Amino acid sequence: MNRFFPYRNAALLVFASALASACGHHFDAATPSGFVELAHQQHYDYRATSADGLVIGVRELENEPQGELVFWARAVENQLRNRGGYALLDTRDVKSKDGVAGKEFRFGHDEGRTPHLYCVTVFVTKKRLEVLEIGGTKELMTANSAVTDAAIAAFVVN
Repeated sequence: MNRFFPYRNAALLVFASALASACGHHFDAATPSGFVELAHQQHYDYRATSADGLVIGVRELENEPQGELVFWARAVENQLRNRGGYALLDTRDVKSKDGVAGKEFRFGHDEGRTPHLYCVTVFVTKKRLEVLEIGGTKELMTANSAVTDAAIAAFVVN
């Protein structure tokens, strides 16, 4: 299932010095109906999957070096487009359930003959970055677009 999260391999380089060292996390991500939470994830602070392979993940990173949303959003976009080979399809401004401003990116990527969609949403506070990732085949992502939108709208940045 890691193939749906190119961020692990590409954009993680941008954040290598920013990995959070504290135990626990400071966000609330509700596991959608029809998903199960995956325990003991090595590269994620939260991860869940549907039986069909749609995957939701969250990484919590330290905001170090300290930057604002515009900086971190651009860093993620550049990493995925320029080094990851992902096609930027759309961006939009979003807010978490508790009102924290974020930036959502939707990328496309073909794996063999199967098109995939990958949604990355970045929320920034003075201390942390919360990176919400959702990915799967284009067919699954399109059929479950309400799940994607609801996961972002229900996300709480504490």
